[in-house]
Amino acid sequence: MGGSFAVQLFLIRLKPLLAARKLAWKPRNRRKTMEFMLDEGLSEEDAYEIIADLRPEHYAKGPEPDDDGSPGDVMVFYQPYTRQAPAGDKILLYIKLKIWTDTNGDAGIVMSFHDEGNYEQ
Repeated sequence: MGGSFAVQLFLIRLKPLLAARKLAWKPRNRRKTMEFMLDEGLSEEDAYEIIADLRPEHYAKGPEPDDDGSPGDVMVFYQPYTRQAPAGDKILLYIKLKIWTDTNGDAGIVMSFHDEGNYEQ
């Protein structure tokens, strides 16, 4: 399931999760995500607002299965962002999200939220 239809469907599923506050904040590399957010002065609420602005043109890759084998679709988006530190630098945010369906309907998590290219462990 690749291409623009998959991206549109993923984003359609994402919007109600954000509205209902059912997109959990569970970065796999918490240190990397939190360091970026602290450096930028961003809160989780700020991150959710940025995620809410994702559009199909921000798509980078996916859907892919989760590396840990758990159910769900993982997608990566690159969102343009103007840094706070150093002020004015334009970068891409690496935003990795996962959505799955369980007995309560759709659920999702934020797996990564940091500057694109910052992949070291």
